[in-house]
Amino acid sequence: MPDAALLDNHLAFLAAHRGAVRRSAAGIEVVGESAEFSAWIPLSPSAELPAGTATVRLVPWSGDGWVERLTAAGFQPAEVLVHMEAPVEPTVDSPVAGVVAAIETDEDAAGFAEVQSAAFLDEDEPDYDWWRQKFLELAVRNYRAPDQSLYLLRVDGDPVSVTLLLRTGAVFGVYAVATKPAYRGRGLASALLAQARWDAAEAARAATSEGAPRLTLQVVEGSDAERLYLKLGFRAAFRSPHFRRP
Repeated sequence: MPDAALLDNHLAFLAAHRGAVRRSAAGIEVVGESAEFSAWIPLSPSAELPAGTATVRLVPWSGDGWVERLTAAGFQPAEVLVHMEAPVEPTVDSPVAGVVAAIETDEDAAGFAEVQSAAFLDEDEPDYDWWRQKFLELAVRNYRAPDQSLYLLRVDGDPVSVTLLLRTGAVFGVYAVATKPAYRGRGLASALLAQARWDAAEAARAATSEGAPRLTLQVVEGSDAERLYLKLGFRAAFRSPHFRRP
């Protein structure tokens, strides 16, 4: 199952940034910091659906029959997450000017969290303050992790765009792509992605014993993000349909 390596990378991100991941022979349970990130992933067609499960994510190796089982149990189709991949090769000839290649200070980690809050949160949300603090805690903790690189792009000193690269074996995953609303449409996220691809290619060249390197990310099927990444050379590796109880 070569695509399982892409899922493993995604699960490593969820474990580091969104909650906890618990594995068993029957399935994978993602316990999110909030309910929207929680889900159960079956790993065989005969696995028993855990009691109280609200969201199920299917992968190609979940096996046949799950759509019918979930429909009979009252689940309804929701979004489809597309796991995409692209060659691990640079799209620029040199590192991108203005990008912090690897955040090395708490100050830059705070800038990373600031951009995430501006891009992902609505100030009217009841848990706005909680998530702002959580983003800060996670950024400060994870920029020190040896398997992660957090990227921050500033304009006139203001932190405006971020992403991160997480490595598991030969797979390099791109996550947390975000730009403050006032700075969107300037190609900043594309510049960060180019830096991440550069660094992934450099790391892959330095490690020759872990298999063919792969670059991956996830998007919602049919979204603007999917269309953008297709233009940037990514292709769909597999689909992961979600089902939720109403």
